[in-house]
Amino acid sequence: MLPPLLFGNNGAVRGRAVVVGGTGGSSDGGFVGEPVVSTTVSGGSTISGKIKSGSFGKFVYPLATVAAGHQYTFRYTPHFAQLMQQGKSAMVGFGFKTNNDFHLVGLRGDGSTGLHKYKVYGTPPNGWNQQTGHTTVDGGASANGTQAGPNWIRIIISADGTTYTFKTSPDGSTWSTEFSGAALTPFSNVSGAVTFGVALWFNNADAGPFSIDIDQFADAPAVTDPYFSNVVLLLGFEGTDGATSTTDESSSHKTVTFLGNAQLDTAQKKFGSSSLLLDGSGDTIRLADSIDWQLGASNNDPWTVETFVRWNTLTSTKRGLMGQGSGASTQLSWTLTGTTTIGELGIVLSNSGTSDDVTVVTTGASMTTGVWYHCAVDKDATGKIRVYVDGVMRGSATPANSAIFDSNQPLYVGGQRNGIVPMDGWLDEVRITKGVARYASDSGFTVPTAAFPRS
Repeated sequence: MLPPLLFGNNGAVRGRAVVVGGTGGSSDGGFVGEPVVSTTVSGGSTISGKIKSGSFGKFVYPLATVAAGHQYTFRYTPHFAQLMQQGKSAMVGFGFKTNNDFHLVGLRGDGSTGLHKYKVYGTPPNGWNQQTGHTTVDGGASANGTQAGPNWIRIIISADGTTYTFKTSPDGSTWSTEFSGAALTPFSNVSGAVTFGVALWFNNADAGPFSIDIDQFADAPAVTDPYFSNVVLLLGFEGTDGATSTTDESSSHKTVTFLGNAQLDTAQKKFGSSSLLLDGSGDTIRLADSIDWQLGASNNDPWTVETFVRWNTLTSTKRGLMGQGSGASTQLSWTLTGTTTIGELGIVLSNSGTSDDVTVVTTGASMTTGVWYHCAVDKDATGKIRVYVDGVMRGSATPANSAIFDSNQPLYVGGQRNGIVPMDGWLDEVRITKGVARYASDSGFTVPTAAFPRS
């Protein structure tokens, strides 16, 4: 059940607002009377009220004292049928507020029947108590949610409290990332927010009574990666069907370029709502040269490369996963690829840049088409390289020299080095970690059952 209701009088979106959980006072006129919170028979809460004609309205209802490294989740079901526009432009989400500084993020109606991921924030002179001048960010169609609900939403606060990840779910168990690494503007840290909780924002075309049921609220420590600072590439491939851009969600936020017909696809995904689709005819993605792609400069530099792959076809010419190096033998570095023994996986390293000096391949992996596999390679501080498929170590070696040449070439994902031998299929959750052998086990490991942590 939600905490007791507190009212506040702290200004407006374009002149109309009520603050729940503020420091005292009441509605400033955007609502007919004060919104009321009542307890449902199931132990949840209902927030109800009435919007005046022509009025904008927003409020923040307190859920918890927001803290870095925590995640907050609730389910909501809106009842907007009596509103003039049936809540078609209303937003439900999370809100941060202190005096006239505020930041709201959630799901907002697109004016028709869909939902968009949306942010609105402001600070004086265009703060909460002003009628205009707020900053809005329409992130496009959300991965999940309907205007009728119920919808699950979650906000994950980074370990240092400076950014957040906003997620949605159709069922409370399968989550899609809508915003990642988002700044809390105008706050530099969540510690600056006095009020945190459920945020509602109504359009001025919506007049009439409303209510929103809220339940399943949870405040828990966020699932974090203790080695996140070592992650140099993290691609989740979340987005709309057919999109030709994606975001590197590692802390370095590298630029990703789509080549050929590479695109996001919502028909297949391991986690979230979409994955990267490649057709085996020159489709790859490319990232500019970086020292991060030199996985290890010496024998005792550990590293991990991993991804989820689903092959559409798997042949000797359509099997590359990722790698760095030129097509000619002048700037070779490394390649993770299916091998010429179809269904097996291998890693190829170059010490010199002019030859393939180390090759470690699997035996018995027997990958086939139409199945998602977790493919991973790591090297520990002793220099031992292990290759895994679905958590089972299928190949290993401890070469005399496992240092990797520092190539000046781009990194290609979806093919071997230089984009050759491109794969035909899908990739999801590509992660490269330098300085850590995440698994380092001859006996294998449990395959991740959720998307990799984003902090």
